[in-house]
Amino acid sequence: MDRRHFIARLGAALGAASLPTLVHATAQSAPMRVGGGWRLRERDYQVGALQVDWAQGRAAVQFALTVPTLPHAIVPEADGGFLAVATRPGSWLLRVDAEGRLVHRLTMADEGDARTLDGHVIASHDGRWLYTGETDRATGEGWFSVRDARNLRKVAQHRTHGIDPHQILVDAQGKLLVANGGIPRTPSGDKRNLERMNPLLVRIDADSGDKLGEWSLADKRLSPHHIAWNRPVGGDAPTLLGVGLQAEHDEPARRREAPLLAVWDGTQLTIPTRMMAEGYAGDVAAGPNGGFVLTAQRADRIVLWQPHDAGKLMTIGKVQNPCGLWPLDGAPGVAIGGGLGLARWHASEAAAMLRWPDGLSAGNHWAILG
Repeated sequence: MDRRHFIARLGAALGAASLPTLVHATAQSAPMRVGGGWRLRERDYQVGALQVDWAQGRAAVQFALTVPTLPHAIVPEADGGFLAVATRPGSWLLRVDAEGRLVHRLTMADEGDARTLDGHVIASHDGRWLYTGETDRATGEGWFSVRDARNLRKVAQHRTHGIDPHQILVDAQGKLLVANGGIPRTPSGDKRNLERMNPLLVRIDADSGDKLGEWSLADKRLSPHHIAWNRPVGGDAPTLLGVGLQAEHDEPARRREAPLLAVWDGTQLTIPTRMMAEGYAGDVAAGPNGGFVLTAQRADRIVLWQPHDAGKLMTIGKVQNPCGLWPLDGAPGVAIGGGLGLARWHASEAAAMLRWPDGLSAGNHWAILG
């Protein structure tokens, strides 16, 4: 399939299902810069930035830096650069500026190599501190390190009160929400002894490390990995945390039928819908109407959940191997990293998709850069 037909076909697929209360518009999306990680020509692992021009149908590499292993999370910074973390069991964390210059690099060997990074990093509200989820190589215990944002150096460390920590977010009070995936793993990161899984969502005081609360689902084979805050609509609308679930059941049929989303409202962790999407959420992000968009990675679908219609997952697009999400301004839509290219879905504008630059095999997560 040539490039023009590829874009037309997948753009049409993304736009085939939109919100019934909104009207498709013809406005062209503004150009953007996106940061991500990838493998180039099945050889080099890289992090870098792409210049994306939706109107011209082009995505081009602005800069790229070679890294030792596959990158996972990308976190934008105010200067237009970003932080990047290695995929678990991760050995490095780095900062890149808006021009593609390496500013800081941390390797876990610098800290004795007793732990591995678990793929994500998040900043405190005031920007002074960074929080990284980590796993003790010897015991498998989950930890988070508090790091000086100026130089990535560790200044404190606390347990996550679980195992297999993945994404960490900061709430309105500056406390941490940690998605402890609960999967026992070997030192190389492989899953083992799944009958001993203990997934937990934990709220932690970032200063003392004290556990302020924990929540779990009845089905211990549902692992929380990625989490996102919604964007409430209206003054009395609730702030919700969307939890993307990954099913780890032994039986393929149970994995296929497993739910994709759990929602935490500050007091309870619940499963709002049992609609099936192959039981594996690649990512979750804020979506329209106080809801969440998720990538149903194994079902090759993008789905939308909204609190006013909580029993449903609406398919809003079909993309091969979708994973990373990043909300667009105001959360009426999202940018989506897929197996073949970068997609854009918006509740009131035309959807679009562009092929990745030649030779680029995308990693898990992407982020829009300032």
